[in-house]
Amino acid sequence: MKQTKYIILLVIGLLSFSACTDTLTEINTDPSRLTEVDLRLMLPEAIAQSFFNEGGNQARVAGLIMKQFEGLDAQQIDYGNYNIAANAMDNYWNFGLYAGSLRACQAIIEKSEEVGSSSFYAGVAKILMANQYGIATSMFGDIPMTEALRGIEFLQPSYDSQESVYAGVQSMLDEGIADLASAEGYAGGDLVFGGDAANWIATAHAFKARYYLQVSKRSATGMSDALASIGNAFADASAQPNLTFDDSQIGNHALAKFGTERPGTLGFHPDFAAMLTDDPRGSSYFLPDTVESMISYQYWGFDNLVWAQNNATLPLISYVELKMMEAEITAANGGDASAMLEEAILASMAMVGVEDGGYAAANSSLSGMSSDEAIEKIMTEAYKAYYGFNFHGTWSNYRRTGYPAITPQNNEANGLNPGGQVPRRFLYADSESATNSANLEAAQAAQSGALLNIDVWAFE
Repeated sequence: MKQTKYIILLVIGLLSFSACTDTLTEINTDPSRLTEVDLRLMLPEAIAQSFFNEGGNQARVAGLIMKQFEGLDAQQIDYGNYNIAANAMDNYWNFGLYAGSLRACQAIIEKSEEVGSSSFYAGVAKILMANQYGIATSMFGDIPMTEALRGIEFLQPSYDSQESVYAGVQSMLDEGIADLASAEGYAGGDLVFGGDAANWIATAHAFKARYYLQVSKRSATGMSDALASIGNAFADASAQPNLTFDDSQIGNHALAKFGTERPGTLGFHPDFAAMLTDDPRGSSYFLPDTVESMISYQYWGFDNLVWAQNNATLPLISYVELKMMEAEITAANGGDASAMLEEAILASMAMVGVEDGGYAAANSSLSGMSSDEAIEKIMTEAYKAYYGFNFHGTWSNYRRTGYPAITPQNNEANGLNPGGQVPRRFLYADSESATNSANLEAAQAAQSGALLNIDVWAFE
């Protein structure tokens, strides 16, 4: 009898549910919790995750591949020896990228369309998203883009070709620039420029230059398009997109976080240290540890190690990179890029807070060099200058130009990297095998297996 009573009450409740939905909603609304997130509260997440990715696992592994870091213990030894399995990129692929920065940007774009008159937020989100896609495709090749981030509509998104991803990146940047031309609706949350749309537009042009140059081996106009974009980008380091992290273990820079949570596993590569013997930046990059007989990129109590600080200030793209790109393009066209290279080096010195001491003037002359010799020197200086904040850029430069010359750390072949040479790409995240296997296998087949030794389309 008691059980029948409860069943009757349940049926009555179900029948009357539609009639009292509004009342129930009002009763069950917690006034202390947000039911709808404001755009000014959404933008900081997208910005912070994008900057955090610059020092995440994929960045550190790129630093190991390029022999800026050395693996001292645990997985870092394997990564440095090119034993980089698919699961190495699971956290980045799933939480840093698709469910991280890209999801946050997509949510902002959708919310902006919903509320209207908020083109500022849509524009910034598209610029951030385009850069994240550009970095990811440079490391993996073909990736989901067109069908990504569309929820139940595409639970198993197909992979877009790298060529189409780069084209999509440029289109998305153009859309972001167009949105920011009106810059409607800013109400807070911009941790980088405080709502200055012009600075975000200049940043978008800087990203356009980066990704035009990355496809310059495949595009007859790649270098000229990049040069034109540089002309529309920011004109000095004061206008580059910077973010200062929090001095805590919650909001700190990823490299500092890793050094705290996994101490003694990652060091500064001795080959790279040797390159910096007469370079003033060396004292800001690493510290010889006589106790442990190793070279440290992080050591507590040494504030001069700028990229190892919790509250490090990082750029998403730097004035240093703009001048390095301009120098490369000028040298490739047979011009003298000495002045541009010198300006790039000086900007790098200023970024890490060291006195130049004449280094830039002594190491920027390209007079009398062939284009290839000049580009080698520019790439070598970029290798030194990008340390700490642009590991993916260093790896992209190397795969695109062949410079600086890197001796493989361990040239023994393995199943993931036949031939044992410096890896040319990352393997796709292991999680894709479980959740998107058919599309993953199609992407691998389209890229000759997509193992570590296979070039991505742009760098072939």
